[in-house]
Amino acid sequence: MRFRRHLGIAFGAVVWLFLTAAPRNALAVPQYARRYHLKCYACHTIPPVLNEQGYMFQRLGHHLPASLDPNSEIERIIDLVRKEPEWRLTNNASMAVSDFNFSAQRSTAQGQAPSSTTAIQVGSWNAYFGGWIPNTQFFYYSEFDIVTNGQTNPNMPNAHIGYVGGNAKSSWYATVGREHLQVTDGTRAAEVYSLLPSAPLIFENQGPTNFVLDQSPVAAEAGYTWASSRYRDIFGVNVKVTNGDHADGSEILTSDSSKNSKDVWADADWWYAPESGISFVTYQGQKNQIQNSGLANQFTYYGRIRREGAFANYMIGRDKVDVLGGYLHGNDDWEDPVTGAPGSYLSNGYFAEINYYIQRGFALAGRYDRLRQDVTSGIHPANLEQWQTGVEKALTSEGNIVGRLAVGNLHGIDPVAFTSSANRTYEADIQFNF
Repeated sequence: MRFRRHLGIAFGAVVWLFLTAAPRNALAVPQYARRYHLKCYACHTIPPVLNEQGYMFQRLGHHLPASLDPNSEIERIIDLVRKEPEWRLTNNASMAVSDFNFSAQRSTAQGQAPSSTTAIQVGSWNAYFGGWIPNTQFFYYSEFDIVTNGQTNPNMPNAHIGYVGGNAKSSWYATVGREHLQVTDGTRAAEVYSLLPSAPLIFENQGPTNFVLDQSPVAAEAGYTWASSRYRDIFGVNVKVTNGDHADGSEILTSDSSKNSKDVWADADWWYAPESGISFVTYQGQKNQIQNSGLANQFTYYGRIRREGAFANYMIGRDKVDVLGGYLHGNDDWEDPVTGAPGSYLSNGYFAEINYYIQRGFALAGRYDRLRQDVTSGIHPANLEQWQTGVEKALTSEGNIVGRLAVGNLHGIDPVAFTSSANRTYEADIQFNF
């Protein structure tokens, strides 16, 4: 009861702070909005969630999409380059993209005493540098994370360069370097970023084979995009070839690995007016697996990892109600930890989400996730469930300062140890994008 009383007081204080003390105007906006003198809503529903124009901006090598009026001449990519303003550092760099948050958690696990934690922290602090090489069709993008999940841990999950060709209606691109997956690829339901604090379980759950879809590998990528008149329909495909993962699931970034095969990621997208879309995603790869780690009978094998999924969102009305959903199937190699007999780790997960935009920059969001996991020789299939609900509001007219309140609950059973756990989380955060 004492925990709940303190939690209510702290949560109420953060609500009051957001509604009364947060700044209403900003002198600076992120780099791309500064370049074109636009508000963040030009490419986002609410940052960081992309809209259709934001998707096209990425596909066109960081150039603003041209008008595709049926009576107008179709502009080439080089024409878009020539229309760009003079290159300036302020139009190509955002040095302070940060998140300050308050969180309270209550966790329970089978066989352990319940625990509670609260924290006020700098959740993230990032710097971005991206744009185009003047007078060329080359583009680049990098992200330097100074603080991640409240910990000072310098990292560069994005650092790639690419080339874009064709025209505004039919274009192609190729990139090489490190790139965060599921951000520029796929329609809105296939993005890691959402209006809620955490992504769907199917993107984030690592599972017993130590593989997670949300990662930043070193890759070579190519893609093609076609758009109809006035962007009523957009079709995009892309393929990535990556180094793959270490046994613990972390991305292989250098040559310090014995793995010599490549992993393949691919997706196909269809956006259609107004602001709706469908994506199909697949991953095929291999990685070393370690069973019974640290025990006398520890052994390693080279297993195959597979993921296939479909995602869709449908916007009802003009930017009013967005209905999102996704399904992902996994089929990984698995060996019995006792006998070493070959088997499989099967997973089937889905989520359903609704975002209601009360007005531009002000939205309510809710999502339900369910993941069914089954390991060969396991007792029986285990389920992991999560629900989240929240409210998000832009606190400036430009949309570059955003406040959010959310509550969520994650509970389920481990598919190997077969122990149950639950985690209730209350969060409030404010994001600054300069």
